[in-house]
Amino acid sequence: MNSKSKQISLSIKKDGRHLRSVKTQESIVNSTIELLMESPLVQWPTAEQVAKHSNIGLRTVFRQFDDMDGLISSCHEKIMSEFENFLSIKPSKEKALGNRITFLIKERIEIYSKYKNVFASSIMNMQKFKSVREGFIEGNLRLKKRFEDIIPEVLKLSLLDQAYLDTSISFASWYRLSIFYKFSDQMVIDKFSSETSRLLNLEG
Repeated sequence: MNSKSKQISLSIKKDGRHLRSVKTQESIVNSTIELLMESPLVQWPTAEQVAKHSNIGLRTVFRQFDDMDGLISSCHEKIMSEFENFLSIKPSKEKALGNRITFLIKERIEIYSKYKNVFASSIMNMQKFKSVREGFIEGNLRLKKRFEDIIPEVLKLSLLDQAYLDTSISFASWYRLSIFYKFSDQMVIDKFSSETSRLLNLEG
């Protein structure tokens, strides 16, 4: 066995992956995400809740994942994979800027609406779980990159205006307008679109 194979073998033995069932792990991860999505308190479920929901023993949950941080990290991996599928459609860069802005904002609001519990719980638990903090940052960086790919004109703005625009159409802004002030998603889409257009020197 060469040194590379030996290193991989030791890694597998160390983290116990040879004991883990992929099917069991998927069931635990899916149950965790489902519980989070359905939670009225917008909180990650406990290991006990996950075990009950997935009909898997609590000891099995901890045999598959060393701790909740590891489980949440796997959940974020699955969510990010869904993100990639969600963001696979790209409009032509030849389309008018206004059309691209509308496309992007509608998509962004759909993501916020679908994953609102994921975003909200991540904000609430950023200091508690390292994987939550890393997942939240990765997700927002992915959305920022998505914006720049579809609307490269944004890179012509000053760094302050870029940051302001990113903040003005962030999940936190949508959540406050939608959840607290009860504005419809269409009203928020129109507002976000007009603000983006204004910053990009279009007529709002």
